[in-house]
Formats: sequence, C-alpha cells, structure tokens
Amino acid sequence: MSRVRRILAPVAQVLATVALLSWILWRNDAPRIWMGIRSAQPLWLLGGALAFFLSLLLGAWQWDLLLRHQNVQVAYRKLLHAYNLGTFLNFVLPTGVGGDVVRAITVHRESRGGAKSFAATVLDRFAGLFTLSIFAFVAALLLASERHGAFFARLVFLTGAAFLAFAVAAALLFSRRALGWLAPVVRFLGEGRLFTMAKDLRHAFLEYRAARALVGKVLSISFATQLLRISVHAFCAHALGLHIAFAWFLLFVPVVALISVLPISVGGWGLREGAQKTFFALPGVMIGVSSPQEAASMGLALAFLTSVVGMLVPALASLVGSFLHFLSGARGARGVKP
Repeated sequence: MSRVRRILAPVAQVLATVALLSWILWRNDAPRIWMGIRSAQPLWLLGGALAFFLSLLLGAWQWDLLLRHQNVQVAYRKLLHAYNLGTFLNFVLPTGVGGDVVRAITVHRESRGGAKSFAATVLDRFAGLFTLSIFAFVAALLLASERHGAFFARLVFLTGAAFLAFAVAAALLFSRRALGWLAPVVRFLGEGRLFTMAKDLRHAFLEYRAARALVGKVLSISFATQLLRISVHAFCAHALGLHIAFAWFLLFVPVVALISVLPISVGGWGLREGAQKTFFALPGVMIGVSSPQEAASMGLALAFLTSVVGMLVPALASLVGSFLHFLSGARGARGVKP
C-alpha cells in the first residue's frame, strides 16, 4: 500500500464515523440526545478516550501473543492498525463480529497464516466475551447480595448460565475428543477443501491446549482490556453528570455487548440504545434522576456518547499512526542519496 493510501484510508474511516454518527442522531431523536450531551464535561470524555485507547493497545498485544504462538509473525504496528479497523467495523457492520472477520483476513494476507490466523482471532474474541461473562456474573452476585427480590435472582441465574455456557464452550474448544467428533461430519460433506480447512483449524486450536502459561497471560490481559472498556461507560456517565454504581456497568455493559452482536441492526444500534434505556431506567440505577423518562433519555445519551468514543478513538488512532508512518517514510526517502 502506498504512503498516500495509508493516509487516505483512515481519513475515510474518520469521515465515515462522522457520517454514521450523524445518521444515528437523525434516527434516534437528535434533540433529546443533544439535550443530554450538550453539557458533557470534556475532561471525563478525555479520560474515557484514553481508557479506550489503552484497551486498543492491550487488545492488539493479546492478539499478537496468540498469533506468535502459532508462528504467525506480523509487525505490531500492522496488527494495531488491523485491530483498530476491526474495532471500528464491529460498531458499523450489521453484526458485532464483522470486524473480527476483517482482522483474520488482514493477518492472512500479511502472513499467509490461514487457519492459524483464524484460530488466533477467534480465541482473541472468545477471551473477551468469556471475560465479560465473568464480570456480569460477579456483578449480579454483588447486586443481589445488597438488593433482594425476584429480579436480582433472575439476573444471577441468567448471568451464571451465560458464564457456564462460555466455560463449557472453552472446554469443548480445547478438547481433542470434542473436536474429533466433528471430523466424521466434515468428512461426510466431502474430503475436499472444507475438510482440509477443518483439519487445519482443529490442529490450530489444539496448539493452545498445552500452553497454560500463555492462556493465563491472555486471560489476564483480557481482564484488563475489558475492564478498561467498561470504564469508558463510567467515564462517559460522569461526563454527563450521572451517578451510577460501577457494579451496574459491570453488569450492563457485557449484556449490551452480547445483545449488540445480533445481526439485525447496524453496529447494534436499535438494540444497544434500547437495552441501555431499559436497563438504566430501572429504579435505583441512576441516583438523583427524577423520573423514568429522564432516565431513559439519559440512557440514550450515554449510549450515543460511548459510541462516539468507541468509533472515533480507533479511527483517529489509525489516522495518527498512518500520518506518523508517512512522515517517517518521507524522512527516510529524503535521507537516501541518489
């Protein structure tokens, strides 16, 4: 890719972000959203942007560790660029995982990693979702210990079921026997390219089975990454002057993230703000909010503000990185003697 194209691509990403945010405003009661965000405090927003940027650095590092274990070598700068693009696309494509597909394809083009690139990307995404399920379950337990009732009992049950489902999925993913059960099915469909791809993918997943130190390190990074991303919502809430206990963010953000993955809206919009309005309008969540209508309005503003941070930060990070790379290339070209 030429240096000019490296600059134009993130510029187009920033412009697409502005266009999409404008469309979201137009489709979701712009005056009400503007009433909520017009007095947002910039220092809290800056803190949220910094937290999200740090999570991007950690997330790209986690992905890099998984790829390197498969001997897939890609420069961290290129991985970070692909990770930023994937994060952005997860907001704007009709599912919350479309960006992960783009990430896997990008790494395959850079390294010809094939199934190994795909396996590392799947595990990277799975680690994030698994971590979120743990946060949600723990938060539900904490909230249920302070507030009694059928609603909180159901929260514990549902989040516990989600955590258990991810735990079972993890066990199956690293099980030789479980992966072996798929071989007859794939063989029945034909021992062609599909069978070869499935076999390569199975071997790639099993590469991580004995790497317990790596798995522990990846989970630790994932905890830090997801905690930073949850804190972005808390920063945005503070920017709006909302007082919400952090346990609610630990519960709501993972649930909303899972809901927004459903492929029936653009970047989860329509689902995300609906879920946030419903959750944050619950009695006792927003301290000091006078009415359910105000809580629903502020929940919509919070959903929009977190989307602004989630889309603009990766786009601007890619733009700055590409610009710096452009300048370094230009200086290098001037330094070459004819």
